[in-house]
Amino acid sequence: MSTEPPSAPLGPLSSLPEGYEPLKKFKILLLVTSINSFTQRVISYLQYLGFEQVSVQLATSDDDMLNAAEGWDADLVLCPFLTKKLPESIHTRWITLVVHPGPPGDAGPSSLDWVLMGDDGSITDPTQALDTLINTSTADRESTQRSHWGTICFQANEELDGGAVWAWEQYTLPPIGSITKAQLYQGQHSIGAISAVIHSLLRIYDSTVGQGIDKKDWLKVLPKAEWSTKCVSLQREFLGGQTLDRPLLQSTKRRPNFDVHTAQDILRILNASDSQPGAMISPLTTHSKSSLFAYGAHVHQDLSTIPASLYVSLGYDSYSEIPNGKIIATRQGAVFIKTRQVPGLSVGAGIWITHGRVPRGKDKPIDPKIPMVDAIHAAGHEGVLKGVKKWEQSTWMERKGEWQEVFLRSVEEKDGIAQLVYWNFYNGAFTTSNCKYLLKALQWATSPERGNVKLLALMGGNYFSNGIALNTIEHASSPGAETWANINAIDDIVSFLVGDTASEVPDFLQGVEPLCKRGIVTVACVRGNAAAGGVALAAGCDVVLASRGVVLNPAYRGMGLHGSELHSYSYLKRCGPVHAATLLGAMKPINTTLARDWGLVDIEIGVATQSLSDNEPLFVDTIKTILNGKCQDMFSPTSNFKCAPWSIPTSSTLEHLDDESMIEAMCAQKVSTYSEGTRDFPPLLHYRNEELSQMLLDSFHPVRSNRYHSRRYKFIRKVKADSTPSRYILHRPAQADEEDTKEFDDAPGWKRGEEWGYVNMESPKSLESSEKTRIDIFHQPHQQQQPEAQGIEKDQLPKSVGIERKHSEAPTLLTMPSLSAHPISPTMSTSSSAEGPLPTTPMLLDSPPRRNLTTTTSPQNAKMEMSTSNSVNAKRLSLFRSHSSSQSPISTSTQNQFGVLDTKGVEKEKKKDKGTLKSLRKKFRNVLKNLNGDSTSTTEKKKSPSNGMGMGPSRSISSNSVTRTESLNVRTRQTKEDDVPIHTQTQQGTCEWPCLTTGGEEVDELQGQRERPSVEQVA
Repeated sequence: MSTEPPSAPLGPLSSLPEGYEPLKKFKILLLVTSINSFTQRVISYLQYLGFEQVSVQLATSDDDMLNAAEGWDADLVLCPFLTKKLPESIHTRWITLVVHPGPPGDAGPSSLDWVLMGDDGSITDPTQALDTLINTSTADRESTQRSHWGTICFQANEELDGGAVWAWEQYTLPPIGSITKAQLYQGQHSIGAISAVIHSLLRIYDSTVGQGIDKKDWLKVLPKAEWSTKCVSLQREFLGGQTLDRPLLQSTKRRPNFDVHTAQDILRILNASDSQPGAMISPLTTHSKSSLFAYGAHVHQDLSTIPASLYVSLGYDSYSEIPNGKIIATRQGAVFIKTRQVPGLSVGAGIWITHGRVPRGKDKPIDPKIPMVDAIHAAGHEGVLKGVKKWEQSTWMERKGEWQEVFLRSVEEKDGIAQLVYWNFYNGAFTTSNCKYLLKALQWATSPERGNVKLLALMGGNYFSNGIALNTIEHASSPGAETWANINAIDDIVSFLVGDTASEVPDFLQGVEPLCKRGIVTVACVRGNAAAGGVALAAGCDVVLASRGVVLNPAYRGMGLHGSELHSYSYLKRCGPVHAATLLGAMKPINTTLARDWGLVDIEIGVATQSLSDNEPLFVDTIKTILNGKCQDMFSPTSNFKCAPWSIPTSSTLEHLDDESMIEAMCAQKVSTYSEGTRDFPPLLHYRNEELSQMLLDSFHPVRSNRYHSRRYKFIRKVKADSTPSRYILHRPAQADEEDTKEFDDAPGWKRGEEWGYVNMESPKSLESSEKTRIDIFHQPHQQQQPEAQGIEKDQLPKSVGIERKHSEAPTLLTMPSLSAHPISPTMSTSSSAEGPLPTTPMLLDSPPRRNLTTTTSPQNAKMEMSTSNSVNAKRLSLFRSHSSSQSPISTSTQNQFGVLDTKGVEKEKKKDKGTLKSLRKKFRNVLKNLNGDSTSTTEKKKSPSNGMGMGPSRSISSNSVTRTESLNVRTRQTKEDDVPIHTQTQQGTCEWPCLTTGGEEVDELQGQRERPSVEQVA
């Protein structure tokens, strides 16, 4: 085992250099247009390094930004993603760092656009350069491309993009056309930018505190001249040629011309515009004047592989007769367009375009990005599709030079076959049809006809997955109905992967032998960012591998959704009840190291400075290791290998299979975990039905659904945010957002089970008992209810836990991993956490005593002793905040880190609410008082009729994780100590946005910016 310190997630340093510890105390204020993927990367990386006071302020107005910096007396202002000019009142009072794509000397808001169009700086005049790049074809001239590009971190001043450079980085530019702007931004740019940011912070500290300079004189400090000429990593000048000031590259100035451009040209133009602002395609018919924004370009290379039936049916005898720009086929919502051919040159036979968007007026909310076929209909050009046939891909196996939205690669070793399934759905969003398509591929890949398949690897693409497709849902005639179809389709994928052996399974799995019984292990390879249901999709696999360069966003709540994908099972089993609740309730991004320590990720792969293509071989090598691994090696005390708790072999299993395949042992243990005699949890269909019940409320309930529909609308339509999410605020006392409260889950008038009537389905019988499967994100244990100190025997642990957990590995929010706590390989490290049977683990205690807690997951109702560490290396978790400013169990210094939420302010806002359901609130007020009261006494709660639950005509006003009912005809149940009170609240539909990233398109809101941005419009 390697004794080297672990490689860091998201950045170049695994810890701050010696002597820089005071830098962690700096008050750093982030001013951002939105909390986009790079901003999340910065937040998570600084948290990993131990920075204690990093606060965020959205650039909602100049006054808001100034008040944030002034009120907090920030030490430093950092702008990782800001698209408006900073007010002079900020950069003249604080050192203000701005991150800008492009090396020193490059300026302008479209840096990445120009370089991906092929601008190499050889033509200095921008008008002439654009004319060459747009109005000519690379088939008729020499192709141009820079060898390198870069990113800088400079100090803002009165000159736009003209401040002194504190640090910059350069990177090798991939071949033009091989990468989109969004991919370059989230890949090479973000890798370089995070390096520039952290080195800028170190250099500023050296130049100010390190020199004993008083804070009031920090603005007089200047960076060294050499820092603007030599990059951080290579210590060399820029290698990519002459840099210039280029103007804004508008979408109307990058229209493909099908008579001039080849498929390779169109790929270049669209990729340089994707995902913002998009390349403009002229009206396709005379029936409408509407142009279309086009996204998602893929070249079909070989003319000979195009079926003649596609164009013969349109009246053409040969491919050469087809006019350039003619749509001749569709596939999965994409259109295939014939492009210009050049004799003797391999320029591509045609171009696939997957997505489009209908332009709207200047002051109107933008339309969603939708499959191109739908966009053509929406623009009024459906006539262009008359007679056009579908051209489905002929095989699931990879075919070079063809566009395949889903494809397979097989790795065959002596012990079996690994099937690697790749997909590249636009922006990582899974539409209903995408889900069905992927499920077919997974079923085909594991069919007995494929041979001795032992491992199914989910490889993903540029994104792993961002869950259901909000753009497609927003475009649907019934967003609720499309949400329901979409969530069921992605749930089918997860149900197939988890492969429950119980008799109760989804209809499509009836009579289908689960993968574990067939000896097949599932592996999620999270090579790109993942969010919401995409994280849960990965968590349902037996092994989760994740690149150190990815950001994970497990929560759904910020979008007003409960979520599904069996997260109630996988998060709880993998992470324990407290961490599972935090993943859902904190609504903040996490890095792979924290995810590994909590059990959400099993193995980290590569280093943060590697791109998607760089680390793919490492994933494949790890897959081969798993495929060939033997029990005695992989599960030995010295092995770094970890997997999901349901697949960790017990000692008895290992005794029988010591010399056998590791995969065989994992499958045997999974079957044992699911077996009737050892199972300590209900059929997984119960988890799914319970989650879907909540999703039905989110989609259709007349009050509850407003939270989701309003937030989705604002997110997709890019409605400008008017406030910063309180969970990111440390610079002032923060009023709790509505999603931070229990009332956010209220569903007034709801009777449990009736929600299935919204979709004309009978209520599942499992709802009689499935409520207990939900994760209570608001659970706070009552101190007076803790049992006497008692130990627990190892054999009393829940049967789904296959290994002994050390006290330090128990799920808790009290500590963060030490920066050097995992002496493992810099290219592969593993989780130290499995499932924790501790549903009453105390949260956020400043100095927690040694405590003995009752576990409710053990069938023997056993008790487990737990201790928490106050070691000097432990770090306070900043994902969760205290909502109490008066009786916080957190120290004052820690309160500064977490932020103080003004819950009294929330109550005042509630009293001001003049919503249409005011009378309904009054109707329930007396009932609520009787149910909850002001006391937290356990005795009083046990007397409350709210503790009844049943499937009769029981009426509920809340759908929190423990439902309260106004019983009319109910079955009583024993009061549980984790019951929580409920309140009613009229849903206001207000939302600060965007605060959730679901893909590279989050910065489409730049469309609404009227000021010239200081950072280019990027994804």
